[in-house]
Amino acid sequence: MRKIESRLMLLAVCLLTFGAGAGAQTSNEFSGSLALPSLGICRDAAAAGMGFAGRASTSATTYSAFSNSAMIPFADRDLSAGLSFQGWAPGGEKSTNIALGSAFTLGDRFAISVGAALQNGAEYEIYDQTGTLRGTDRTRDMLFGLGFGYRFLDNLSAGVNLKYAGQTLAEDASLSAFAADVFLAYCSGGLSVTAGVSSVGTSVSSASGDSFSIPSSAAVGLGYDLDFAGKHGVNFLLDADYYFNGGMAAALGAEYSFNDMIFARAGYHYGTSKAILPSFVTVGLGARFVGIDINFAYLTGNDLIGNTLTVGLGYSF
Repeated sequence: MRKIESRLMLLAVCLLTFGAGAGAQTSNEFSGSLALPSLGICRDAAAAGMGFAGRASTSATTYSAFSNSAMIPFADRDLSAGLSFQGWAPGGEKSTNIALGSAFTLGDRFAISVGAALQNGAEYEIYDQTGTLRGTDRTRDMLFGLGFGYRFLDNLSAGVNLKYAGQTLAEDASLSAFAADVFLAYCSGGLSVTAGVSSVGTSVSSASGDSFSIPSSAAVGLGYDLDFAGKHGVNFLLDADYYFNGGMAAALGAEYSFNDMIFARAGYHYGTSKAILPSFVTVGLGARFVGIDINFAYLTGNDLIGNTLTVGLGYSF
C-alpha cells in the first residue's frame, strides 16, 4: 500500500518541488523538465543580490564547489568560509536552504573548495487509496561538492568540481545523481573570463521508471572590476547558460563597494521555460569588517518565487 501511495504522490510532489525551487512546470511540461534543480541554485548571498551572477567573480569564491573552482587561484583572499540561509517563496510553496562552503589556496597555483547544502521543501499531505489522511511529509534535497583549481599559467587556470545531489520525494521514492563542472578561466587586470560545462552527469529515474535529465549546461561567465577615487569600486558580472534540454538562462549583476566595507548590489536573471529558474530581479546589501562578511539578498519581480530572501555570514583572510 505504501509503495502505491508513493508512486501516486511522486508526480505531484515533483511538481511541487519544481514550483517552489525552480519556477513551476505544468503537468504536461514535466516530461521535459529537469530533475534535481538544487544543482543550479545559487547559495552565495553576495551573488544572489546580483541576479545569481558570479561565475567569473574573484571575490565571491566561498561556494565555488557548487559552481566554478577555476576562479579560486585568482581570489584576493587565501581562505574564505561561509554559512548561508535561503527562504524560497515565503508567500507561495515555501522551501528553505542551508549551505556551508569554503575555498582556500595552497601556494600560488593550487586551490580546493568544499561545500554541502540541505533543502527542505514545502510540507504536503499523504492520503491512502480510500482518501484517508495518513500524515504529512516534505521533500528533502542534499548536495555535496568537492572542487579543485589549478593556475597553470599566470593568467590561465582550470577547475573541476565533483558533486553528488540527492532528493527524497516521498517514502520509497528518491532521486540521486553524480555530476561534474569543468571550467577554464582567464584573468588579467580587472577582467575575468571563464567557460566550460556545468553539472554534467548521469540522468535519474523516477519510481515509475521514467528518466529525467539533470540541469547540465554549457556555461560562460564575464567579470570586470574597476576601482576609482581610492575608496570606490564597481564590479560587473555576467553569466550565461545553455541547458542541454534546450533551455537558456542569463544573469547580469553589478556591485558598488565603498572602502571594501559597504556593498550595494542589484541584478536581473532571465530564464526560459525550460531553464531551472524563471526571470526575476534581485537587490542586495553587504558589509565587511575585520574579515567578517554579512550579506543580504532579496528576490522580487516574479509571482512564483518572489520575496525569496538569502542571508549569508562569512569569514575570509
